[in-house]
Amino acid sequence: MLRISLSGMRWVTWPFSLLYQFITSVRNWLFDIGARSIYQSSIYTISIGNLTVGGTGKTPHIEYLIRLFANKYTISVLSRGYGRKTKGFRQAHRTSNASEIGDEPLQIFQKFDGNTSVFVCEKRAIGLHEIEQTFPNPQLILLDDAYQHRAVQPHLNLMLTDYGRLFYDDYVLPLGLLREGRKGAKRANGVIVTKCPSSLTFTEQQVIAQRIQKYTVPNTPVFFSTFEYGLPVSYFESTGFSTMPSTFWLVSGIAQPKLLEEAAHKQFNVVGHSAMGDHHEFTREEAIKWVQLSKKYPILTTEKDFVKLKPLLHEMSLAECHFYYWPIEVHFFDGRFDKFLLTEVAKQPHV
Repeated sequence: MLRISLSGMRWVTWPFSLLYQFITSVRNWLFDIGARSIYQSSIYTISIGNLTVGGTGKTPHIEYLIRLFANKYTISVLSRGYGRKTKGFRQAHRTSNASEIGDEPLQIFQKFDGNTSVFVCEKRAIGLHEIEQTFPNPQLILLDDAYQHRAVQPHLNLMLTDYGRLFYDDYVLPLGLLREGRKGAKRANGVIVTKCPSSLTFTEQQVIAQRIQKYTVPNTPVFFSTFEYGLPVSYFESTGFSTMPSTFWLVSGIAQPKLLEEAAHKQFNVVGHSAMGDHHEFTREEAIKWVQLSKKYPILTTEKDFVKLKPLLHEMSLAECHFYYWPIEVHFFDGRFDKFLLTEVAKQPHV
């Protein structure tokens, strides 16, 4: 009864959802008719974004693209740098921290050991201009979370939708989690259904693809990806156990902590979970509490949390603790996505 009551209460927000959808539709219309300027870079750009607020797996998919193109093109990543305390255009350096450039750009920069240039700028057109004029031109720029950033026209627009909350079953904010109406999918050159269960059958994929293609332009391809988890990695090599622990306490600051928890329960004995808000800024008090807890239960975090927690532990001289992060990688159900993307980029004579 409580669930029915709460569900009914959500519909009180329906008029506000209609208003929000109207505003975003007008904004998109102004861009579509040319009333607002749109910039397309001279460098080939691929946008990785979504219609939904947070948590569709953009960062792991950007990392997948970096690996896919690494031996073929010079790559840069341009992000807004959500959660940073700075403004304007910045380049990631080895001394950068999450407060300067944001946790996800920092994760990407560190993961590829600085071999991929990473930039942040809240206005992507300005960011692209800066990259073009100031830095040796990359051959390919990946735009992080730029699907609604209409001031920039990417050469290829990839839209992600989470298997657990597919956009065609969702509603515009605040009734649902969509940033704009479902017809925004028409801007996608390809759609990726993320976080799929590995058991998803071909028949189930076809059903989902058919429903998605009701909102896209004809012949827009739909792909399916899943997450594969690696072995936990110790924050500090000298403090790892001689054998991999099987019991953990989870700490996370991500958009969908429940999915992490469900995945962890399948592989480990999870005794608790400190789930903070997305892009959470960890405090000294929290770190001290978890260091004490790690003496009994090793702490397991995401990579996004690792890039913020590790320097905080170092700063507080608390590196002698049992903290681990859990790496993930994106895998597609077949080779269609790689073939599609490599073919699309290869068509461009200037790449």
